[in-house]
Amino acid sequence: MSMKKGIQVKSGAHHLLPPPNVSICLCGGCESCRSTTSQDILIGIISRLPIKEAARTSILSSHWKKIWCSHVNLEFSFYSMSPRLGSTSHDARLRMKMFIERVNQVFEQHSGLSVQKIAIQGKLDNEHAEHINRWLSFVSATKTKDLTFDFKSRYPREGPYDFPFKLFGAMDSSYLLSMRLSAVSLNPPVDFKAFLNLKRLKLEQTNVTDENMQILISNCNALEFLGIVDCGKLTRLSTSHLSNQLKHLHVESCHLLKEIELNFGLTKLGYKGTLIPLAPPGPLLLTNVCMKLQHARSSLGYIFTNLPSTLLHLETLSLQCSELERAIVPENHMKFMYLKHLRLQLRHPVTEKKIDLLDFACLLEAAPLLQKFELHMWMPLHHQRYREESHGELRSLPPQPHAHLRLVHISGFIGMKDQLELALHILRNSAMIRAMKIDPKPLFALPCISMLSPLEGFQYLDGYEVAIEYLCKEDHRNVVDVSEIRREEVETLSVCELVYPDCVRLTRKANSSS
Repeated sequence: MSMKKGIQVKSGAHHLLPPPNVSICLCGGCESCRSTTSQDILIGIISRLPIKEAARTSILSSHWKKIWCSHVNLEFSFYSMSPRLGSTSHDARLRMKMFIERVNQVFEQHSGLSVQKIAIQGKLDNEHAEHINRWLSFVSATKTKDLTFDFKSRYPREGPYDFPFKLFGAMDSSYLLSMRLSAVSLNPPVDFKAFLNLKRLKLEQTNVTDENMQILISNCNALEFLGIVDCGKLTRLSTSHLSNQLKHLHVESCHLLKEIELNFGLTKLGYKGTLIPLAPPGPLLLTNVCMKLQHARSSLGYIFTNLPSTLLHLETLSLQCSELERAIVPENHMKFMYLKHLRLQLRHPVTEKKIDLLDFACLLEAAPLLQKFELHMWMPLHHQRYREESHGELRSLPPQPHAHLRLVHISGFIGMKDQLELALHILRNSAMIRAMKIDPKPLFALPCISMLSPLEGFQYLDGYEVAIEYLCKEDHRNVVDVSEIRREEVETLSVCELVYPDCVRLTRKANSSS
């Protein structure tokens, strides 16, 4: 730790300091450090610190006493800004009271100039409306550009904060560019006119209805990103009336949602939930689609049957799905002429195997310009590694030369026959392949760490041995890279340590220090 005139600079924090060619005095008493340039640099440094740490710099000198009051990013977290007390309801109310007082103190002392971001995270509700409304008045007065109210709680509460739309008009909200609202009540009036320049809007755990959603976003002609997470009253979402400024739509865990109507200008779509129809108005500009599907039964079935045929420009497709049945791929199936990156996360939650992974070879034909293919799998413990004496000869398909595929990553490779056959097919037919990464561990498709079986490590060892014996033998271009699994590790380490060694180490370190 180095010392600069009483200022402690922690190792690794030098990115907070001005460039080497900028000379700045930190004494606070000379004319140089009182110049506009020096002031701006000091404010820039302070604004990269958490508000709690920034306020502590006021003890350094009389000059520094007010520097923190120009902090441009005001982020308040209940857990970091309130003292740890007991676990009674009285203690919880006292902690909340102290948190609110500290937020109020910061706003009262702040200069009100050049505020970029205000973020408040804590379990607040309508009981605290008087204070929150005052904070919103500060947001309006300071022309804050980025607002976050995150009032989520693990436990249900009686009255979520009722967002006061009456405080915002077309003019005094025109500065707001980004807004995230979590666990608040949204009931905009029918004649509501505001947020004309809003570019990013994310709603999480709100009670917004179909009608209120339309009212809320009807004025947002500049909206580029719309995120909707766990909004339980939403049944239909239409963005087709929005301007073509909306480029990115993210919808997650809205359990009553039955349909999404897309706008023409959308280029990126993220969705997590049950299988629902996507209703495009016509050919779309979508280039990036990420779908995490619940209750879907086949990824191939979804790709060739449920994806809109109007996705003519799709370049990146990511799909997470449970494999519960074998799909029948149409002979004249859809082709993705612009697809360059395909990522599949496949889960097999049933004991009986329902699919044949060699069927996935048709994806090479369906995407002739594919450059990167990721196949991430998780299989239950009941599937066996390939042995010729038990499973017969390996199958092979007619040649399907592919001239563009360069990178392949397969995880959850446990050496099953159809896994090996698919990997061999890709290796043999990809003329331009540069790297094929094989990892026996289920790095990406695992639903949760608690679903790991204590004996799964031996499956990883099977996958490693099969890949070495068959894939590496077929690798004449030295492109196959198999992640090593050692028997001594499988026999001595837990399966969690095998799959997530860094997480286990961090957890143990945290437990030992607490």
